[in-house]
Amino acid sequence: MEWYYAIGSDRKGPVGEAEFQLLVQQGVITSQTLVWHEGMANWQPHNRGTPPPISASPISGGGTCTGCGQNFPSTEMIPLAGDVYCAACKPLALQRLREGAPTNTAAEQIRTEHLKHESSVKSIGLLYYLGGVGVILAAIVPVITNQRYEGALRLVPPIILILLAIGLFWTGSGLRRLRPWARIPTGILSVIGLLGFPLGTIINGYILFLIFGQKGKMVFSEEYHAVFEQTPHIKYRISVVAWVVLGLLLFFIVIGPLGALFARR
Repeated sequence: MEWYYAIGSDRKGPVGEAEFQLLVQQGVITSQTLVWHEGMANWQPHNRGTPPPISASPISGGGTCTGCGQNFPSTEMIPLAGDVYCAACKPLALQRLREGAPTNTAAEQIRTEHLKHESSVKSIGLLYYLGGVGVILAAIVPVITNQRYEGALRLVPPIILILLAIGLFWTGSGLRRLRPWARIPTGILSVIGLLGFPLGTIINGYILFLIFGQKGKMVFSEEYHAVFEQTPHIKYRISVVAWVVLGLLLFFIVIGPLGALFARR
């Protein structure tokens, strides 16, 4: 369901159900805020109401668990503090309620929906770090080994390579911290990288999709930073395959040139 809401004379939306509930929790949408969604005859004030007491009775009809976002039949879901949970999510929700912590179910749902994309963006930041290390090695290895620069490196002074490495580290740091400004240098570098057909075109095209796609805009937004702060318990686990790939990249970018350096000395 998509919602529209009015702040003063401005009409905003559409926003999804999870984002709408987050705005309610943050106080952006109050009981007096005019809201509308398809199926409503007119705009009307939003009434948050009073959450029902904790209950263990199943809800009528099927629904979506506010903890994991999956659909379940009514016999497998229970209402809890104004939301509905499946059997797997119920213990965590109960524990947080007993501890007096806010459930932040809307924030959790938004974070869960964007968690994989967030991790992919941060992985790009890590690749920029590795790229910066590689550029530094390309600048200093010939100097240390008393060799002339070869190929394209003859046209680029070492100081330019060092500045490029600093830019890669700076951009990588911004990506790792999901800073909005990091999208600009990432976009510039990725557009240049598109010229490296075919592998560079594929990789940088994917990076542009991650950074400027719909989910990319979301993970760099102020709203998502608020979601991030409310859901520190949600972590993304990197698969074994991803660690192996990162290990190979580290080897070829860092250890490989160092090995060549010591082999020449």
